[in-house]
Amino acid sequence: MFEIIGIICVIALMYAVWQKQELKKFQVTHYEMRSAKVAETVKAAVVSDLHSFSYGEKNGRLLRAIFEEKPDMVLVPGDLIVTAKTQGYTVALHLIQQLCTAGIPVYVSNGNHETRAGLPDFEGQADFLQYNRQLEQAGAVILNNQSCEVTKGGARIRISGLELPLYSYQKGHRPYLEEGYLKRQLGKAKTDGLQILLAHHPAFAPQYAAWGADLTVCGHNHGGLVCIPGIGSVLSPQFMLFPKYDAGEFTIGEKKVYISRGLGTHTFHIRVFNRAELAVIAVKPKQ
Repeated sequence: MFEIIGIICVIALMYAVWQKQELKKFQVTHYEMRSAKVAETVKAAVVSDLHSFSYGEKNGRLLRAIFEEKPDMVLVPGDLIVTAKTQGYTVALHLIQQLCTAGIPVYVSNGNHETRAGLPDFEGQADFLQYNRQLEQAGAVILNNQSCEVTKGGARIRISGLELPLYSYQKGHRPYLEEGYLKRQLGKAKTDGLQILLAHHPAFAPQYAAWGADLTVCGHNHGGLVCIPGIGSVLSPQFMLFPKYDAGEFTIGEKKVYISRGLGTHTFHIRVFNRAELAVIAVKPKQ
Protein backbone atom coordinates (compact mmCIF):
# COMPACT_ATOMS: atom_id res chain seq x y z
CA MET A 1 0.00 0.00 0.00
CA PHE A 2 2.75 2.46 0.95
CA GLU A 3 4.55 1.69 -2.31
CA ILE A 4 1.41 2.54 -4.30
CA ILE A 5 0.93 5.78 -2.36
CA GLY A 6 4.59 6.64 -2.96
CA ILE A 7 4.27 6.03 -6.71
CA ILE A 8 1.14 8.19 -6.86
CA CYS A 9 2.90 11.00 -4.98
CA VAL A 10 5.90 10.85 -7.33
CA ILE A 11 3.64 10.93 -10.39
CA ALA A 12 1.69 13.87 -8.93
CA LEU A 13 4.91 15.76 -8.21
CA MET A 14 6.28 15.07 -11.70
CA TYR A 15 3.00 16.28 -13.21
CA ALA A 16 3.03 19.48 -11.13
CA VAL A 17 6.62 20.26 -12.15
CA TRP A 18 5.83 19.52 -15.81
CA GLN A 19 2.76 21.77 -15.79
CA LYS A 20 4.65 24.59 -14.10
CA GLN A 21 7.25 24.48 -16.87
CA GLU A 22 4.70 23.92 -19.64
CA LEU A 23 2.79 27.07 -18.71
CA LYS A 24 5.94 29.12 -19.25
CA LYS A 25 6.25 28.05 -22.88
CA PHE A 26 4.53 28.99 -26.12
CA GLN A 27 4.97 28.04 -29.75
CA VAL A 28 4.65 29.99 -32.98
CA THR A 29 2.13 28.34 -35.29
CA HIS A 30 2.10 29.31 -38.96
CA TYR A 31 -0.99 29.19 -41.16
CA GLU A 32 -1.42 30.07 -44.82
CA MET A 33 -4.49 30.87 -46.88
CA ARG A 34 -4.96 31.97 -50.48
CA SER A 35 -7.21 34.79 -51.59
CA ALA A 36 -7.91 36.53 -54.89
CA LYS A 37 -8.56 39.67 -52.85
CA VAL A 38 -4.87 40.38 -52.14
CA ALA A 39 -2.09 41.17 -54.61
CA GLU A 40 0.73 40.47 -52.19
CA THR A 41 1.12 38.60 -48.91
CA VAL A 42 -0.54 40.09 -45.85
CA LYS A 43 0.76 38.66 -42.57
CA ALA A 44 -1.14 38.89 -39.29
CA ALA A 45 0.01 37.81 -35.83
CA VAL A 46 -2.80 36.76 -33.49
CA VAL A 47 -2.49 37.53 -29.77
CA SER A 48 -5.44 35.96 -28.00
CA ASP A 49 -6.32 35.13 -24.40
CA LEU A 50 -3.17 36.59 -22.89
CA HIS A 51 -4.98 37.00 -19.55
CA SER A 52 -2.25 39.36 -18.31
CA PHE A 53 0.38 36.61 -18.53
CA SER A 54 4.00 37.57 -19.12
CA TYR A 55 6.62 35.49 -20.93
CA GLY A 56 9.77 36.82 -19.36
CA GLU A 57 10.27 40.32 -18.02
CA LYS A 58 7.71 42.67 -19.58
CA ASN A 59 6.77 39.94 -22.05
CA GLY A 60 10.17 40.18 -23.68
CA ARG A 61 10.08 36.68 -25.16
CA LEU A 62 6.65 37.18 -26.68
CA LEU A 63 7.58 40.57 -28.13
CA ARG A 64 10.73 39.16 -29.70
CA ALA A 65 8.75 36.35 -31.30
CA ILE A 66 6.27 38.84 -32.78
CA PHE A 67 8.98 41.17 -34.05
CA GLU A 68 10.82 38.26 -35.69
CA GLU A 69 7.70 37.44 -37.72
CA LYS A 70 7.51 41.02 -39.09
CA PRO A 71 3.70 41.04 -39.25
CA ASP A 72 1.76 43.69 -41.14
CA MET A 73 -0.71 43.79 -38.25
CA VAL A 74 -1.49 42.26 -34.89
CA LEU A 75 -5.04 40.99 -34.34
CA VAL A 76 -6.35 40.63 -30.77
CA PRO A 77 -9.68 38.73 -30.58
CA GLY A 78 -10.21 39.34 -26.89
CA ASP A 79 -9.26 38.45 -23.32
CA LEU A 80 -5.99 40.29 -22.93
CA ILE A 81 -6.96 40.59 -19.26
CA VAL A 82 -8.66 38.77 -16.39
CA THR A 83 -11.71 40.79 -15.35
CA ALA A 84 -11.22 40.96 -11.59
CA LYS A 85 -7.43 41.18 -11.55
CA THR A 86 -7.24 44.90 -12.34
CA GLN A 87 -3.61 45.08 -11.21
CA GLY A 88 -2.73 42.88 -14.20
CA TYR A 89 -4.15 45.29 -16.76
CA THR A 90 -0.75 46.98 -16.97
CA VAL A 91 0.81 43.77 -18.33
CA ALA A 92 -1.53 43.74 -21.32
CA LEU A 93 -1.21 47.50 -21.76
CA HIS A 94 2.59 47.38 -21.85
CA LEU A 95 2.54 44.67 -24.53
CA ILE A 96 0.25 46.69 -26.78
CA GLN A 97 2.22 49.88 -26.15
CA GLN A 98 5.44 48.17 -27.26
CA LEU A 99 3.81 46.81 -30.42
CA CYS A 100 2.41 50.22 -31.34
CA THR A 101 5.73 51.95 -30.57
CA ALA A 102 7.38 49.52 -33.00
CA GLY A 103 4.99 50.73 -35.68
CA ILE A 104 2.86 47.59 -35.93
CA PRO A 105 -0.87 48.32 -36.37
CA VAL A 106 -2.85 46.64 -33.58
CA TYR A 107 -6.57 45.86 -33.79
CA VAL A 108 -8.38 44.82 -30.61
CA SER A 109 -11.86 43.52 -29.84
CA ASN A 110 -13.43 42.47 -26.56
CA GLY A 111 -13.61 38.98 -25.15
CA ASN A 112 -15.90 37.97 -22.32
CA HIS A 113 -13.43 39.26 -19.72
CA GLU A 114 -13.37 42.77 -21.22
CA THR A 115 -17.15 42.80 -21.68
CA ARG A 116 -17.65 41.92 -18.01
CA ALA A 117 -15.08 44.50 -16.91
CA GLY A 118 -17.05 47.20 -18.71
CA LEU A 119 -20.32 46.51 -16.90
CA PRO A 120 -21.54 49.33 -14.61
CA ASP A 121 -21.90 46.96 -11.66
CA PHE A 122 -18.26 45.81 -11.84
CA GLU A 123 -16.40 47.55 -9.02
CA GLY A 124 -13.27 47.86 -11.15
CA GLN A 125 -15.03 49.45 -14.12
CA ALA A 126 -13.13 52.74 -13.70
CA ASP A 127 -9.81 50.86 -13.93
CA PHE A 128 -10.98 49.09 -17.08
CA LEU A 129 -12.15 52.31 -18.74
CA GLN A 130 -8.81 53.93 -17.94
CA TYR A 131 -7.02 50.90 -19.40
CA ASN A 132 -9.13 51.19 -22.56
CA ARG A 133 -8.27 54.87 -22.93
CA GLN A 134 -4.58 54.05 -22.55
CA LEU A 135 -4.83 51.39 -25.26
CA GLU A 136 -6.24 53.96 -27.65
CA GLN A 137 -3.64 56.55 -26.62
CA ALA A 138 -0.94 53.99 -27.42
CA GLY A 139 -2.36 53.70 -30.94
CA ALA A 140 -4.40 50.49 -30.77
CA VAL A 141 -7.65 50.46 -32.75
CA ILE A 142 -10.47 49.09 -30.58
CA LEU A 143 -13.24 47.50 -32.63
CA ASN A 144 -16.30 46.47 -30.66
CA ASN A 145 -19.14 46.06 -33.15
CA GLN A 146 -17.22 48.43 -35.36
CA SER A 147 -15.10 48.22 -38.51
CA CYS A 148 -12.21 50.04 -40.11
CA GLU A 149 -10.63 49.87 -43.55
CA VAL A 150 -6.94 49.69 -44.39
CA THR A 151 -4.92 49.27 -47.57
CA LYS A 152 -1.98 46.91 -47.94
CA GLY A 153 -0.15 46.47 -51.24
CA GLY A 154 -3.16 47.79 -53.14
CA ALA A 155 -5.53 45.38 -51.37
CA ARG A 156 -8.54 46.86 -49.61
CA ILE A 157 -8.99 45.22 -46.23
CA ARG A 158 -11.88 45.68 -43.84
CA ILE A 159 -11.29 44.64 -40.23
CA SER A 160 -14.37 44.19 -38.05
CA GLY A 161 -14.57 43.42 -34.35
CA LEU A 162 -17.59 41.63 -32.93
CA GLU A 163 -18.46 42.02 -29.25
CA LEU A 164 -20.60 39.06 -28.29
CA PRO A 165 -23.34 39.21 -25.63
CA LEU A 166 -22.46 37.64 -22.30
CA TYR A 167 -25.31 35.13 -22.57
CA SER A 168 -23.37 33.43 -25.36
CA TYR A 169 -20.64 32.50 -22.84
CA GLN A 170 -22.90 30.97 -20.18
CA LYS A 171 -21.22 27.95 -18.60
CA GLY A 172 -22.95 24.61 -18.69
CA HIS A 173 -25.14 25.62 -21.64
CA ARG A 174 -24.74 25.09 -25.35
CA PRO A 175 -23.45 28.38 -26.85
CA TYR A 176 -26.27 30.43 -28.36
CA LEU A 177 -26.32 33.52 -30.56
CA GLU A 178 -29.43 35.14 -31.98
CA GLU A 179 -29.95 34.76 -35.70
CA GLY A 180 -28.88 37.87 -37.61
CA TYR A 181 -26.79 39.19 -34.70
CA LEU A 182 -23.72 39.89 -36.85
CA LYS A 183 -25.61 41.83 -39.48
CA ARG A 184 -27.40 43.92 -36.86
CA GLN A 185 -24.13 44.81 -35.15
CA LEU A 186 -21.77 45.14 -38.13
CA GLY A 187 -23.96 45.63 -41.19
CA LYS A 188 -23.04 43.75 -44.34
CA ALA A 189 -19.64 42.16 -44.84
CA LYS A 190 -17.25 43.67 -47.36
CA THR A 191 -17.31 41.87 -50.70
CA ASP A 192 -15.01 44.03 -52.83
CA GLY A 193 -12.00 43.44 -50.57
CA LEU A 194 -10.68 41.13 -47.86
CA GLN A 195 -13.02 40.94 -44.88
CA ILE A 196 -11.32 40.08 -41.59
CA LEU A 197 -13.39 39.43 -38.46
CA LEU A 198 -12.26 39.37 -34.82
CA ALA A 199 -14.75 37.29 -32.83
CA HIS A 200 -13.80 35.85 -29.47
CA HIS A 201 -16.07 32.81 -29.25
CA PRO A 202 -15.33 30.12 -31.88
CA ALA A 203 -18.58 28.19 -31.39
CA PHE A 204 -20.28 30.46 -33.92
CA ALA A 205 -17.76 29.86 -36.70
CA PRO A 206 -20.44 28.88 -39.25
CA GLN A 207 -22.27 32.15 -38.60
CA TYR A 208 -19.09 34.15 -39.09
CA ALA A 209 -18.51 32.47 -42.45
CA ALA A 210 -22.16 32.86 -43.47
CA TRP A 211 -21.97 36.59 -42.66
CA GLY A 212 -19.14 36.89 -45.17
CA ALA A 213 -15.87 36.97 -43.25
CA ASP A 214 -13.09 35.72 -45.51
CA LEU A 215 -10.84 35.32 -42.49
CA THR A 216 -12.04 35.04 -38.89
CA VAL A 217 -9.78 34.86 -35.84
CA CYS A 218 -11.09 33.53 -32.52
CA GLY A 219 -9.82 32.43 -29.13
CA HIS A 220 -11.71 31.68 -25.89
CA ASN A 221 -11.42 27.88 -25.81
CA HIS A 222 -7.72 27.91 -24.83
CA GLY A 223 -7.36 24.92 -27.13
CA GLY A 224 -9.63 22.95 -24.81
CA LEU A 225 -7.16 22.92 -21.87
CA VAL A 226 -6.62 19.17 -22.12
CA CYS A 227 -6.09 17.52 -25.50
CA ILE A 228 -5.91 13.88 -26.51
CA PRO A 229 -3.46 13.41 -29.38
CA GLY A 230 -5.30 12.38 -32.53
CA ILE A 231 -8.71 13.22 -31.02
CA GLY A 232 -8.59 16.85 -29.96
CA SER A 233 -9.87 18.92 -27.07
CA VAL A 234 -11.67 17.31 -24.16
CA LEU A 235 -13.46 20.23 -22.52
CA SER A 236 -14.35 23.81 -23.44
CA PRO A 237 -14.38 26.70 -20.92
CA GLN A 238 -18.18 26.36 -20.94
CA PHE A 239 -17.78 22.74 -19.77
CA MET A 240 -18.93 21.29 -23.09
CA LEU A 241 -17.27 18.00 -23.95
CA PHE A 242 -15.19 17.65 -27.11
CA PRO A 243 -15.93 21.09 -28.63
CA LYS A 244 -15.92 20.97 -32.43
CA TYR A 245 -14.22 24.33 -32.85
CA ASP A 246 -11.36 24.00 -30.41
CA ALA A 247 -8.13 25.18 -32.07
CA GLY A 248 -6.44 25.43 -35.43
CA GLU A 249 -7.66 26.03 -38.96
CA PHE A 250 -11.22 25.39 -40.14
CA THR A 251 -12.55 25.75 -43.68
CA ILE A 252 -16.24 26.57 -44.09
CA GLY A 253 -17.13 26.82 -47.75
CA GLU A 254 -14.57 29.26 -49.15
CA LYS A 255 -14.04 30.97 -45.79
CA LYS A 256 -11.34 30.38 -43.19
CA VAL A 257 -11.63 30.42 -39.40
CA TYR A 258 -8.49 30.31 -37.25
CA ILE A 259 -8.84 29.54 -33.56
CA SER A 260 -5.91 30.35 -31.30
CA ARG A 261 -4.98 28.14 -28.35
CA GLY A 262 -4.32 31.38 -26.52
CA LEU A 263 -1.29 32.58 -24.62
CA GLY A 264 -2.45 32.61 -21.02
CA THR A 265 -4.75 30.81 -18.62
CA HIS A 266 -7.03 31.72 -15.74
CA THR A 267 -8.90 29.81 -13.03
CA PHE A 268 -7.77 26.39 -14.34
CA HIS A 269 -4.05 26.70 -15.04
CA ILE A 270 -3.77 23.53 -17.09
CA ARG A 271 -2.34 22.74 -20.52
CA VAL A 272 -2.01 19.07 -21.40
CA PHE A 273 -0.75 18.38 -24.94
CA ASN A 274 -2.02 21.87 -25.64
CA ARG A 275 0.82 24.38 -25.67
CA ALA A 276 0.08 28.11 -25.72
CA GLU A 277 0.58 29.71 -29.11
CA LEU A 278 1.25 32.83 -31.06
CA ALA A 279 -0.61 32.21 -34.33
CA VAL A 280 0.72 33.80 -37.51
CA ILE A 281 -1.51 33.85 -40.59
CA ALA A 282 -0.17 34.65 -44.06
CA VAL A 283 -2.82 35.60 -46.60
CA LYS A 284 -1.25 35.05 -50.03
CA PRO A 285 -2.49 35.87 -53.54
CA LYS A 286 -4.48 33.10 -55.16
CA GLN A 287 -2.43 31.32 -57.79
